[in-house]
Amino acid sequence: MVADIFPESPILITLPRILKNEAETLAALCGAGVSVIHIRKPEASEPEIEELLKTLQALGADMSRLTIHYNEPLARKYGLGGVHLRIEELLAGAGEGLRRSCSAHGWTEAERAATDADYVFLSPLFDSISKPGYHSAIDPAEAAERLRRRKGRIVALGGIRPANIARVRRIGFDGAAVLGAAWSADEKAVNTERTLKNYHILNRKWKAAGGTLQLISDGDLSVAAQFLDAGGRWIQLRMKDASAEVIVCRGKEMLALCRKRRAVLVVNDAPQLAVAIGADGVHLGQADMPPIEARRIIGDGAVIGSTANTFEQIAARNDGETDYVGLGPFRFTTTKKNLSPVLGTEGYRTILGRMRTENIPLPVVAIGGIELPDIPQIMRTGVDGIALSGAIARADSPATTTANFLNAIRNA
Repeated sequence: MVADIFPESPILITLPRILKNEAETLAALCGAGVSVIHIRKPEASEPEIEELLKTLQALGADMSRLTIHYNEPLARKYGLGGVHLRIEELLAGAGEGLRRSCSAHGWTEAERAATDADYVFLSPLFDSISKPGYHSAIDPAEAAERLRRRKGRIVALGGIRPANIARVRRIGFDGAAVLGAAWSADEKAVNTERTLKNYHILNRKWKAAGGTLQLISDGDLSVAAQFLDAGGRWIQLRMKDASAEVIVCRGKEMLALCRKRRAVLVVNDAPQLAVAIGADGVHLGQADMPPIEARRIIGDGAVIGSTANTFEQIAARNDGETDYVGLGPFRFTTTKKNLSPVLGTEGYRTILGRMRTENIPLPVVAIGGIELPDIPQIMRTGVDGIALSGAIARADSPATTTANFLNAIRNA
């Protein structure tokens, strides 16, 4: 296995044939931050595939982001980062020194290969978009249980799209691989602009589903560093009474901390400041600008979160632009002015039940006065994560408190 190499964004798989504009699109996707792209071309000849690689190299694409299927010699010749192998090849030691992956269509295969591969594709999780008649064969409940006991990394494949990619993360898969929902193409050519937009949407939806524990930070860098060192991977910068200049300055310092730990940084209320900082997104209150206006400022790839207190507010933000909801308050809190009605566990159950009935797939993060003993009952309501402010910021040891919350969330 290649140490410490694993994509934090969805893995992209190419279309089976080579189309006009494809090399330019793949190079643009590499530049846009796609961690890994699988070159899978069953309908192309080896010379055609090699010509594609030559063109990518000439365009200055980051070849280390590419994984080729079933052709280790081409991977080595063109300096690709990875090779996708058949299980027997993998277990025999092929591809050593490269990022190695393989495909499985059942748990026995996946678990057999996972200890040798950097990751294993398990499919199909949902009915396939690109292969009509290729139906889901994985039970989500069984998947969640097996993934708790897994060795190695298992990546879901099959039918993954913006509306269900958060569910992939909720089940517990280590990653998501996409094909049909990402590409925009006709029989002859790839639409580069539209494909990039599709991928940005998938990526931000995947990212937004990863806010299992969020720190609402007042800008204290020491607390933020301890939170990140203890395993926290999501910070929302909320400096209500600070000037724009101060927020941008502190935000850039906070972003540097987050980048070292591969963590997400979103900025409260102000998309313009999020852009100036280079943050991953913005979190909007009910009184802030509508998400569609924020999207024009912050771009297709940025995460947009929204605060909500009722089901109706959530339904109004199920607009394709909002990527997650901060729902609360759970109980009374002194860290927020103009507090909305307290929800408690029954309020969460009721709202989340209506969301399921109305097929609203937005991840929900509980917020507001949450303490460590509350975690089991809150997580049982079906929320995706917890947001904390004072519980960490005022702790004697923010690092220890963060670790305790993370453990409680995992156990719940």
